[in-house]
Amino acid sequence: MNMQLTTSDQGDVTASINGAFDAKSCAQHKNQFENICHQAASKLVIVNLAHVDFLDASGIGALVFMFKRINAAGGRLIIVGAQQQPRDLLVMLRVNHIITMLDTLPSQPNSVDTLPSIAA
Repeated sequence: MNMQLTTSDQGDVTASINGAFDAKSCAQHKNQFENICHQAASKLVIVNLAHVDFLDASGIGALVFMFKRINAAGGRLIIVGAQQQPRDLLVMLRVNHIITMLDTLPSQPNSVDTLPSIAA
């Protein structure tokens, strides 16, 4: 797994993840996940899964970990672009009922709050 972080002028963070989001990669990136939670606790955190080809329970655990920490601090976590196996697993485990999942981001950043989840 490779993760690229970008921060907007407003302090919102986008974590673009590439490759397998599994136990091995979660262990390697644990400090980055914690830093994301601290850095953008009261902001919007977008996790872009468009280039994730495999997701397991550890990856879901990392997402839920970040969601809880960011949500408790008044922020928001959104999953964007999940495809095929990652999307199927997130929907099957009903993660999409807790964490907002979008196919793509709207062009207007403020309109993220008005979009529905892709709940199946």
